[in-house]
Amino acid sequence: MAMTLACRDLGEDCHYVARGETEEELMADAEKHAKEVHGFTDEQLKDPEMMKRVKAAIKKE
Repeated sequence: MAMTLACRDLGEDCHYVARGETEEELMADAEKHAKEVHGFTDEQLKDPEMMKRVKAAIKKE
């Protein structure tokens, strides 16, 4: 089942939607985008509160 994660759902003014067939694929896509476009660091992305927000924003298609 495909999964998506939209930047807008995390409060970013961005139209990007990460996609993946598995949560691992989805998170890799989202992390790459967050680092390259929004300047997030590994530390910020691994923050427990951030991970909670990210997991809550994942949608299954």
